[in-house]
Amino acid sequence: MKKSVVQIVIHLAAWACFLMLPLIFYPRPKETPFFPERYLSAFFIINNILIIAFYYLNIHLFIPRLLDQKKFVSYTLLILGLLIFYGCCPRIYHYFFGSIQPASAVPRIGPARPRNFQQPILAPGNIAIFLLVFVFSTGIKVINQWLRSEQRNKEIANEKVKAELSFLKAQVNPHFLFNTLNNIYALASSNSEATAPAVMKLSSIMRYVLTEARNDLVPLEKEIQFTTHYIELQKMRLTLKSSIDFTVKGDPIGRQIAPLILLPFIENAFKYGISTREYSPITILLDIRTDSLYFSVSNRKHNHTQLKLADNTGIGISNTRRRLDLLYEGQYDLEIIDEAATFNVHLNIPI
Repeated sequence: MKKSVVQIVIHLAAWACFLMLPLIFYPRPKETPFFPERYLSAFFIINNILIIAFYYLNIHLFIPRLLDQKKFVSYTLLILGLLIFYGCCPRIYHYFFGSIQPASAVPRIGPARPRNFQQPILAPGNIAIFLLVFVFSTGIKVINQWLRSEQRNKEIANEKVKAELSFLKAQVNPHFLFNTLNNIYALASSNSEATAPAVMKLSSIMRYVLTEARNDLVPLEKEIQFTTHYIELQKMRLTLKSSIDFTVKGDPIGRQIAPLILLPFIENAFKYGISTREYSPITILLDIRTDSLYFSVSNRKHNHTQLKLADNTGIGISNTRRRLDLLYEGQYDLEIIDEAATFNVHLNIPI
């Protein structure tokens, strides 16, 4: 049975139990049928349709649009207004349509009401029912949101651990270390002044992954520094056929970003966009805007390489999509343009 069908059955059963509570707990003469005639009256049907409608409107409309958006005053005024309206329903019905019970209904237990009896402005029974449904619906929604948030946090933590391990596995391997250390050795052999900075950059990359990248968010300037060091170490193995244009616009101070969220796209460009026989330009742009970061990477595709968007590209683009969904759900824009000769990535995330 589908999950949606099960949920519908559960809701129907719950409402049936709720509507039968007065039948179970309200005293009535023994000769009264189990379903008194007043339970089939127009007022009873309308009254319960209104409370059921409020339950679903509160869960699916009022809480998401007002309470979740921290519009507490608007939400409170709306609930108070609906409480007063629902409390006045018996009085309103009595005013326009007469008695809320059928004329042939079984008399109440106890003394009869006087003929000039008027419905109270706010019916205590309706007020109690409204408050019960309000507390129940709000409680269910808040608990469900908390459970989803906890599950989402666990998924984020798991994905972050996978990302850290994947990055370490991708970088602490013979290819990256061999090329980088070989280049550093060549610099040292020639007594180049660039030796010490190259060692520091490699050390900085490993330190960043082991320490800073364990946090949910990191300062944007540190992520940019990490990216810069990574690109500069990659440049050490490139030939004159390659051209790297890395541009940063805007001020990163005071901004934060999820760690290692940009690297898979840059790593992908170096892995598949570099050729020793053909001109290989790579363009990387970081544009820091008022409340967002625009990131783009562009590289050529060469005949001797086959670009595959899979998890074998370091952290992996597919894993990065998943991290973006978890960290910036509904707040990011990712466009990947895979053409015959070029590969372009455009990403916009809040910061």
